[in-house]
Amino acid sequence: MKISPFTPLFFDEASPSDGLPSRWVQVWSPSDEIMIQVFASPVEEPPAAAIISAHSGATVSAITWQSWEMNADKVMYFNIIKGLTPGHYRVTIGDHVSEEFNVTSDEFLLSRTSLIQYRFKDNRQREDVVSVIDHMPYFFDWRVPGGFKDSGWQFGVSNEQFVTQREDVVELFAMDYTMKTLTVGGPEGVPVWYGEMLNRLLTCSYVYVERVRYSRNDSEAPSMSTLVEGLDSFVFTQALRKAVLLDPEIEELNQVALRRVDNTDYRSTDENTNRLIL
Repeated sequence: MKISPFTPLFFDEASPSDGLPSRWVQVWSPSDEIMIQVFASPVEEPPAAAIISAHSGATVSAITWQSWEMNADKVMYFNIIKGLTPGHYRVTIGDHVSEEFNVTSDEFLLSRTSLIQYRFKDNRQREDVVSVIDHMPYFFDWRVPGGFKDSGWQFGVSNEQFVTQREDVVELFAMDYTMKTLTVGGPEGVPVWYGEMLNRLLTCSYVYVERVRYSRNDSEAPSMSTLVEGLDSFVFTQALRKAVLLDPEIEELNQVALRRVDNTDYRSTDENTNRLIL
């Protein structure tokens, strides 16, 4: 059994460190959807899993798996956790226990976070994640503290120019673009796995921050800043380039999947344009 590394909860055991652990507790909104994917062989039974109270350890609800056969050698079990009442929880999968996370309706706390949603264009990119199930795209949600600061905006242009004999500059082609610096981690910082997760999800074909599509700028990886020496809590920054030229069909499909429109609305179309109604 293997838990997909794209699952937005942290299940790995903490690495040995002489520093104090981060005080940050992962935050989710009740409207967010936490997708968990587990991979197993066909002969393995689906692992026992549950949502438990982070304070008492009591079981809040058992997790019922859906399954999807990837091939003759591998089965993917998945579940989408949503609609939890505010509180502190953990998820258990077999012998694995996630770090504590907080589901909250506190608007002030949520306003200091950003929702990142991500998926690959198909299932051929990696063997440890599935983005399309039965021809339907599925996005992972991951809510992080931080966002885009105005001071982190950069503007650029890709262009070709021609200079005439009179030294006039003629613009042959030009396309503007905007880059923004995403900051993950507030005054308390975040655990180091946030940086690893951010770097990993940026390998996806489609990455949206608050439903706006971005991509990694060239091969830049997240930069890490230490808040206090001896405290395992950090702030990560990543330069992202806002998408300009979007395929309208793919973007429409992605926006429907991002908004989690139900089956009936998903099939609704405008009689005049024959386009999906968002």
